[in-house]
Amino acid sequence: MKRADRIKSELMDMIMVQKRFLPGDKLPNEKELAEELGVSRTTVREAVQYLVTQGMLEVRRGKGTYVMEASQAAEEFGFDSLKVMHVKIRDLYELRMMLEPQMAAMAAVRATDGELEEILRIGKELKESSTVREENSQGNQEFHNAVARASHNEFGIRLMEIINQALVKAFEENRLKQTLYTDMLLDHSMIMEYMKLRDGDGARQAMQLHIRHAIRDYGLDEQETIS
Repeated sequence: MKRADRIKSELMDMIMVQKRFLPGDKLPNEKELAEELGVSRTTVREAVQYLVTQGMLEVRRGKGTYVMEASQAAEEFGFDSLKVMHVKIRDLYELRMMLEPQMAAMAAVRATDGELEEILRIGKELKESSTVREENSQGNQEFHNAVARASHNEFGIRLMEIINQALVKAFEENRLKQTLYTDMLLDHSMIMEYMKLRDGDGARQAMQLHIRHAIRDYGLDEQETIS
């Protein structure tokens, strides 16, 4: 994976997932970003230029680089509306079933060593922090987003980030708490093991099982779910 591609994903994560930079915010300058991300200023410049072409950032001459007020990349396909519309939890899990297992398979094969280490680190921290049944929803979201980023499919990465954000909102609207069942922790461990083995088929099946467990444990399988 090119360094610039990795920096694109990291900047997108800072903006869309971490919300470190909100619409209208100014980004640190090239030198500061290069030092923080451990790459050259040329690499940062290439990544920023790409995000400018995607309508996510804009360069204001003499002032710096800013996050666009509205992301054209999201609006073109209407996916950004998932974050604000009232979406059924079951619909979101069905959408995950269609998309996420294949992205896990790609991630197992395409992940850089650094990305793999990040997935394993987040998974380990999530397991260690889950001493009660109430789930660390932020950590869980980070785990799944890290797997998605390692697939190196930018369209899929963006969609998974939005789906995960919509899931958090849907749980809140339905006054449900995300609970961390024992088999879900085991599912994460299985996904990570297949990732370490670079086994795409194994990672796909482990992610499918993980989503099926969630559908069952949240009572979303009252109607037939196609998988």
